[in-house]
Amino acid sequence: MDDFSKPKILYSEIVTQPQFYLDIDGIFIPEATSFLISGSNLDILIKYLNSKVISWIFQCYYAGGGLGKGFRYKKTFIEQLCVPKITLQEIFSKKIEDEILKIYGFNEDEKNYIKSLI
Repeated sequence: MDDFSKPKILYSEIVTQPQFYLDIDGIFIPEATSFLISGSNLDILIKYLNSKVISWIFQCYYAGGGLGKGFRYKKTFIEQLCVPKITLQEIFSKKIEDEILKIYGFNEDEKNYIKSLI
């Protein structure tokens, strides 16, 4: 019960785009169709989880299909998602996408391909 009153990330499992919310004050409690992530470095993790690049990676490798245009953020797969221990600076949304592509070590062709899809 203690995790509910701490800072946490809340999210819905079935979505059409990433919808992660950082509850810094610990005032929101998830209901039946939402989930929470607690722990440290939530301010960094939320940037990764809400990015278009991570969303694309998740859809391709973790989320499966069969939900029309939607996909499913299953807890077990979120736990397996590879998040580098490199921090993102306070930068604009488009720059965050570029920074994440760089952190994951994609070459220029791969970056261009992924950008064309997101």
